[in-house]
Order: sequence, then C-alpha cells, then structure tokens
Amino acid sequence: MVSQLNVVDEIKLDHNNVRDLFERFKAAHGKDERAVIANTLIREMSVHGEAEEISVYNEFPKYGLGDVVGHNKQEHADIKRLVYEADVTPASHDSYDDVVTRAVTTFLEHAGEEEADQLAKLQNQVSAEESDRLAREFLAARRKVPTRAHPAAPQTGGAAQKAAGGAASLVDKAVESLGGREFVDLKYQHPE
Repeated sequence: MVSQLNVVDEIKLDHNNVRDLFERFKAAHGKDERAVIANTLIREMSVHGEAEEISVYNEFPKYGLGDVVGHNKQEHADIKRLVYEADVTPASHDSYDDVVTRAVTTFLEHAGEEEADQLAKLQNQVSAEESDRLAREFLAARRKVPTRAHPAAPQTGGAAQKAAGGAASLVDKAVESLGGREFVDLKYQHPE
C-alpha cells in the first residue's frame, strides 16, 4: 500500500532541489558544467511554477488562501520572464552567470515567502486526505507541463493554461532532445 503524501513536502522538495542545484551551479568549474546545471535549474523552475498554477493554486481559495493566488501568479510571471531569459542566453555570454543567478534568486525569494507563510497556513488547513489528494494532483501536473519557460502563455490555472502547457510540453521535449541538452541528477526525488 502506498503511504499518504503531503502536499507541502512535495512542493518544498522542488524548492530544495533548486537550492541544491544553485549551490552546485555556483561551485561548478567551467561554463560547460554550469550550463548543464543551468539546464536542470531552468527545467525544474519551469515545471514547478506551472504545476503549482494548474493544481495547488486552484485549491488555495478553499483553504483561506485565495488572496495570495494573484500575488503568486504575478511573481511566477516575473520568474518565467527571468527563466526564459536564462534559457535563451548562451552559456558563452559574459552575463550568463548573472542572468541565471537573477532567475534563481527570484525563484528562491518566492519559495521562501511561500514556505514561511502560505504553506504553513495550507498545512494547518488541510486534512491528511486532502493533502494527499493535492500532492498527487501537483505531481500529476508536473508530468504534463512545459519543461521550459513560456512567459507569453496563459497563466489562468484553467483549461487554457493546461492546453497551452500540454502543447508546449511536447515542443520542449523535442527541443531538448534535438538540441542535445544535458541535465544533472536531482538530489531529491518525488515518489513514483
């Protein structure tokens, strides 16, 4: 029997992977190594934000957190623009490290805000069963969303965002495969 999942733990796992990847990025030797880690950072930040928007954020109002959804989506829009900029900046460019760092630090500021306030409130509002349901929806969303930032895509959390994300996800996988993008392993893994 599969044990119950905790939505806050699954969201924080993504945040912790980005923290770990960023430490690895800063410690990396050479542009090639940093580029592979940056590819992974870009993928993880993109997937995380989209998955939250089409799953967990849609449930926030039910748990007294409706007032933060708009704020979070605005921060996500800012993060998407920065992640997109990191994605299209060549690793050989002089400002590459700064562009990646700006995207990651903005993501981590948002993650810290979520953890300190919103996720603690959510944890106190949901039953174990609801937390498990939300966690499973979040993890299912992670498998369906784009792996690269698309700042011009819908950000409604509804059908339009899901449809655009599904199409973009296929394109992203092709771009990553044909472009020969490499990725590093993640330190923390979601359950299967």
